[in-house]
This record gives sequence, C-alpha cells and structure tokens, in this order.
Amino acid sequence: MIFLILLVLVLLTAAVAAVTLLGARREAVAAGGSDSDSQSFVGGVLNALFTVLLAFYIVFAWQNGDDVDKAAQQEVNALNDAYWQVSAVPAEQAASIRSLAEQYAHRVAEHEWAALGQGRGDAEADRLLVGLRAEAIALLADTEVQKSAREQVLADVRQIDEGHRERVDVATDDQSFNVVLLVGSILGAVLMIVFPLLVGLSARPANVVTMALLTLTLGFTIYLSVQLMHPLQGPFGVDPDSFRTFLEALPEGTSATE
Repeated sequence: MIFLILLVLVLLTAAVAAVTLLGARREAVAAGGSDSDSQSFVGGVLNALFTVLLAFYIVFAWQNGDDVDKAAQQEVNALNDAYWQVSAVPAEQAASIRSLAEQYAHRVAEHEWAALGQGRGDAEADRLLVGLRAEAIALLADTEVQKSAREQVLADVRQIDEGHRERVDVATDDQSFNVVLLVGSILGAVLMIVFPLLVGLSARPANVVTMALLTLTLGFTIYLSVQLMHPLQGPFGVDPDSFRTFLEALPEGTSATE
C-alpha cells in the first residue's frame, strides 16, 4: 500500500514537471504580459486558506486520537484499581471480579480494538462490562472495610464504563466536520499546484524543480492527513498497549484467558 502511494506521488510529480516544461507560457512571462502582482496576491490568498484549513484539520483529527488514548488510560487505571480493591471481599467474589476485569482487558486489546478501527463496536466487550457491573453491585458490605471496597469498585466500574463509551463514540463517529476540513485541504493542495501552471511559468530549471518539490511535499502532506482520519489505525493510530500492559502485570497463574 505504501509502495503504491509512493509510486502515485512520483508519477504525479513527474506529470507536474512535464506540464511545467511543455505548457509553460514562455512568451507571456518573458514579455511581462502576465499580471504578476495580481497573481501573487491570489496565490498568497490560496496559500493562506490552505494553511488555515490544514491546521484546523490536523488539530481536530489529532484530538480524536488523543481522546481515545485518554479514555483507554482511564479504563485501564480503573480496571487496575478494581482488580486490587477486591482483596478485602470474600475470595469467591474477588475471583469473579478479577476474572471479568482480565477478560474485559483481553477482549478490548485483542478483538474490540480492531473492530473499532473498522467503525464497529463489540458486543462481547459490552457483555463483559455489564457482568462486571453486576458483580460489583453484588459485593458484600457486611463490614466497613467491605463497604469501602464495594463503593470504590463501583466507582471504578463507572469510570471504566465512561471511558469505554467515550472511546467507542470517538472511534465510530463519522467525523463529518473533519471530512469537510480534509476535503477543503485536498482542494487547497490541488489549487496550490494547478494555479502556478495556469497563470504561466517559464521553463527555467528552478521553476521545474520548485513545482516538483511542491507536488511531492503537498502529496505527502495530504497522505499523512488522510491517515489522521483513523485514530486507531495507520502510523498515527493509538494502540491498545495500555490494556496489554495491565494484563502482563497481573500475578502469574491468575490468567482467565488462557
């Protein structure tokens, strides 16, 4: 896929260089027949609009990935706290809570994360979260220590649920606003390349090299921008390592997923 994209960029750059050479309006440029002041002004406006749109898009798209990462960290912190808080409750109930917490983390890391990357939720992760909440509600509170543990575990489950819902909402959102900004950025990049060719360039080697570099730079920028649309995939995608780290830190011999 990356090779194909690089090939497209190279071919596009070659095409722009060829157009610059073959379609240059040498006579108009050499004779001063083109209105360079007006062209510079229009080019500057196009450049400013492109820069503003791209900057806004990058900020909002990057924020989506950051929101997913923060929500995942909230889930893992709450999972870890709930796992150890149940030390004060009867062993059977503690084992049930810990097993569900571990199963949930494993399900998110190995299944739900990939599903969210494709814009789909995971019913099994939802089911495990419902079971975890039910077990937390059923915890005994016969002593002050057990009562405190129950309240803390319930608070942890609420945080897990909130983090999970936020993560799913961000990952499955259609990102309509970001799509508009991205389309505007792509159009702006196209205009940045087409405009100089339309107004006329001489066939000087410096102009050909400049147009080729501009095409390569804008093409690569747009490619990276498109990758930002996917907060869980691509070079900028957030990974589920926090959940895997939680699982790896559990005491040996307690795995409920093997």
